[in-house]
Amino acid sequence: MTAPEKLPTPLLVAFASIGYLALLVAGLGVASAIIDDDIISTEGVSLVAAYAAAGAAIATFALLLAGPVSRERPSYWAAASTALGSAGLYTIALAIAVLVSSGDLSTTGSVLGEVLVGWVVPVVFGSALVAAWAAIALRRTAARPPHWPWEDDE
Repeated sequence: MTAPEKLPTPLLVAFASIGYLALLVAGLGVASAIIDDDIISTEGVSLVAAYAAAGAAIATFALLLAGPVSRERPSYWAAASTALGSAGLYTIALAIAVLVSSGDLSTTGSVLGEVLVGWVVPVVFGSALVAAWAAIALRRTAARPPHWPWEDDE
């Protein structure tokens, strides 16, 4: 594919971010159902804090992914750094949101312990890793639209 035929970087980042959102929601939902536990089971934590953290993670994912996929052949290692940054900011944003919503430092510490030691942050990291890897693979591919031999006759 020549450069003009490639998917524009903003569109690729948007598709990857939507894919990350889908993987994040599905991953947290399936893991929660399998483990039979709430995503955040600490008392006194509002859903708004979890939504704010997820939104911050998705925005971070998009910002961190935009640089690597703007190059012609980005490294797959960029998927790991994008996922690590996204999961890290998810944790920081969750801590800030819980502290603001509850006003209690012990609740914030409890939530951080729960998501860092438990399964939540690995699911956030894994979802970002898969979505970033897919976006990088799409950028690196040399695939072209199908071309049949009889199409050359025209």
